[in-house]
Amino acid sequence: MYISRIKIKNFKSFKGINEINFSSGVNYLVGNNNAGKTTVFQAIDFLVNGGKKEDYINLDCSDQDVSVTAFMSQVDELQGSLKKYNSYRDAQKQDQMIFQRSSKEETISQGKKNVKMNIKTMRIWNPSPEDGEPKFENPSGVSSTVKALFSPQFVYADSHNEDFRDFGSTKITGKLIASLASDFYEDSLYKDFLTAHKKAFGKDGVKKYLTSAEDDLSQLLDNQFGESKVQFTFDPPEAPDMLKKGNIKILENGLLTDASEKGNGMQRALALAIIQVVAERTGKNGTDDTIRGMQFFVDEPEIYLHPLAQDRLMESVANLTPENQVFITTHSPYILRHFRKTTDSVNILSVQGGKRVRPMEKLNFKSPTIAEVTYKAFGVPTVELHSQLFSFLYMDWVEHHDGSGKLKNFNDYLISSCKLSADYPDYCARYNGGNFQDPVSVTTPYAVRNIIDHPEVCEGNKNVYNENILKRGINDLITAISYIQSNPRNKI
Repeated sequence: MYISRIKIKNFKSFKGINEINFSSGVNYLVGNNNAGKTTVFQAIDFLVNGGKKEDYINLDCSDQDVSVTAFMSQVDELQGSLKKYNSYRDAQKQDQMIFQRSSKEETISQGKKNVKMNIKTMRIWNPSPEDGEPKFENPSGVSSTVKALFSPQFVYADSHNEDFRDFGSTKITGKLIASLASDFYEDSLYKDFLTAHKKAFGKDGVKKYLTSAEDDLSQLLDNQFGESKVQFTFDPPEAPDMLKKGNIKILENGLLTDASEKGNGMQRALALAIIQVVAERTGKNGTDDTIRGMQFFVDEPEIYLHPLAQDRLMESVANLTPENQVFITTHSPYILRHFRKTTDSVNILSVQGGKRVRPMEKLNFKSPTIAEVTYKAFGVPTVELHSQLFSFLYMDWVEHHDGSGKLKNFNDYLISSCKLSADYPDYCARYNGGNFQDPVSVTTPYAVRNIIDHPEVCEGNKNVYNENILKRGINDLITAISYIQSNPRNKI
């Protein structure tokens, strides 16, 4: 079960309808500052927990509706008290369930009654209602279904992340403690506690101080209703309830203080550490039913972490999937280089153009490299990517087209078979580091490759080279590879 898609309408900076597709693994959101990456997290928070329209509506759309719709795929058959909602699973669409929160106020016919819906209402899509066309409904208890399917755990970059100090049964720290402490309930120490509780709150304990009050209450009731007797009883608290009362303290410089009193940096580090411990235990111990079906939303995990620590965090996070789903906003290539082509997704957000969100372009290599992912996600050209693409295309040419391996012949091949143009004018080669040859027009990838491997060809203001030329060479190579892969005669 995972969030396969969300639809955001007029939500904060997202004007109109914007859709984002997700994978079941790690989902990376990249883009410039203020592009709306964190807003995607807030949209999920709004869907689950609600809020006021004025806090979320796009300022240009104040007279319209704001809504967030989430599509859950591969939802297992619901059990127990949630069983009655199985009719809302669409078996024709990967056992999909669709949830929505919207400020639109409307009254619908639902079964034999009319139901009013507004921003306080959780809506669920009914693909085949008995009374007509598919529509959003609000059956009683649907909020419990949402809480059962959505367990979002947020780590924001600019807040104290209080949820990670919450030992509640739906929070990650509470789940971790419940999982680790499950065997304690059979321990003799816990049984001794129950015996001690019974003694402390029984007739020889608290009860003996309450006898006179019980007698007075019983006398009054007996006078009015006949034989009646009042007794105060004190049942032992359920173990899970006791665990909810827990707290986290941090010992630092010899001083023990509540985690809530620490700064944002420490609290953020604590939240990431908890996720890391959960992830590593999941990886070692296999599937733990206590820690599954959750969604982790981590905002810029690279903050306060050096590159090696970023690597360790992402290696741990990988253990959370596929039983849980992970969402990450990032500017860091060290985070993004852990992208897995088969299980993860990258969505690029921008404030320019009509389309706010677009998926990362197709990768050329079966095993993604940091250079390729960085370019496709952040638009940063690197010498490493140009060399990788050039070598990839060149070696295929040597193997299948020309065993000589002469670079001049390869340049001709790029023009004749890959449909590139000789758009780098006046390229001047050198004879073994000596005098420059007469200028000729060559393809940009050919020129860039020679400049990278032989920087001396740029001496004397010859052969202009800059980031724009490097980027043009990369784009030409990507175009050439795509052209050949789509051409049956020259397929790589």
